[in-house]
Amino acid sequence: MKGIKTIIALLVVFSCACKQEVDFPLPKGGGQRLVVDGIITNEAKAHQVKLTYSSKFNSSLIPIVENASVFITEGTSRYLLQEKGNGIYETDSMVKGEIGKTYTLDITLKDGASYRAESTMLAVGNIDSLRVVLAVEAGTPEEYYSIIGSATIVTEYFMVEIEINGERDGTIKDVSFEDSKYLVNGKVIDAEIGFIEKDNSKLITGRNKINIRLLSIDQNYREFISAFQEQLQNGEFLGGLFDGPAANVPTNINNGALGVFGAFAVTQKEVELQK
Repeated sequence: MKGIKTIIALLVVFSCACKQEVDFPLPKGGGQRLVVDGIITNEAKAHQVKLTYSSKFNSSLIPIVENASVFITEGTSRYLLQEKGNGIYETDSMVKGEIGKTYTLDITLKDGASYRAESTMLAVGNIDSLRVVLAVEAGTPEEYYSIIGSATIVTEYFMVEIEINGERDGTIKDVSFEDSKYLVNGKVIDAEIGFIEKDNSKLITGRNKINIRLLSIDQNYREFISAFQEQLQNGEFLGGLFDGPAANVPTNINNGALGVFGAFAVTQKEVELQK
């Protein structure tokens, strides 16, 4: 199986790029560590930050963080995130990030411990065209839906996400991240920018709406995803962001926390898939 994830076929060489790993000291006594998963984009919507504690590698229980104080700040704008349960904190639905601005995430736990991260929202570019073709995986009889597109990229690092009929396909394990330095003049031209398994359960018989999201990411987020996926392939994770990640995954959260916070610009385009 090809797996449910996105890929820029002409940029396979990117997987050979160097990756930075950072070792963090474990808390005294082997205590739990805060794990942060937070994003703000240039879309007007409720932006989420998820807070949990690290768990043992063999544990299926993920301790959530309750009663935390969470803010996202940019200049004189300060957004309070409301606790929604299950460790999720949200802005109100009218918050919209701006390209070129630097956003600061501040977290204070009920025990008084505080954490901070920063990320600058960079422009991403545009998706110029999309089409879907039925393709055959090389060396096998397996068919899949190949998403062919052209795009103009203006950021150094970018990420591709797929939505099928309004639902995100895959997880952070499956996301594709790329480096625009391997493009010619920042152009993706008629290349496979994503694919979907033919038997994907999100597909329905008839017309399907496929939404391709192109996101600008900064170096911190690129290094985080790169190290996370690499260690997942090496069998060092149980399979999720909050399943007790190994200590050498980079983070932009201070004070010994794990995870990452990012400010991303998003451009997107829909294409129809007929099944």
